[in-house]
Amino acid sequence: MCPECRVALRPSLQRVRAGPVSVLVALDYGGVIAHVLGAVKERGRTDALGVLAGSFGVALEVASSASSVIVTVPSTRAAVRRRGFRPVEELVRRSGAGLAPVRGGLVLVRDVADQAGLGVEERRANLSGALRASARLAGRRVLIVDDVLTTGATLLEARRALVAVGARVEGAVCLAYTRRRDGRGEAQVTQRRPAGS
Repeated sequence: MCPECRVALRPSLQRVRAGPVSVLVALDYGGVIAHVLGAVKERGRTDALGVLAGSFGVALEVASSASSVIVTVPSTRAAVRRRGFRPVEELVRRSGAGLAPVRGGLVLVRDVADQAGLGVEERRANLSGALRASARLAGRRVLIVDDVLTTGATLLEARRALVAVGARVEGAVCLAYTRRRDGRGEAQVTQRRPAGS
């Protein structure tokens, strides 16, 4: 990783909203971040997780509280078979935040299509009813964790599943946030602040 790219991977925390969910994101998705995350997810470059995990850890530490548990958005079975690992869980593990996600906190209960290339409404329809939360989370304060926030459809489905079992969703943390060029259907930036503040 060259010095110029490392600069691009420094966290710039932003608070955005995906419907009712307040989301803390560490990076803007695109350029170097998209290239590195693509190397991890599509080419199996798990060695690149370390350079992303530091920024992710900053966001996790700021967003989490002593009374909350974290729940990662699950990868599809096909993606896990293809990659041999779960990127979001690996990011959490390598983040240095000292947090461990609740195992089986969220599970996919049916097959879903790859979200890439789907529009806002297509993403919502694709994910509608696709997740189930563990009953062990009833009454718990939960922070949802995912890698990239695009339209917010995944986080909204995760929130629905968690609320259905009686969990109290405090918010979410994502590694990166995708800004749509046309400005339609995206989560809304509500606050930008320097890392660690």
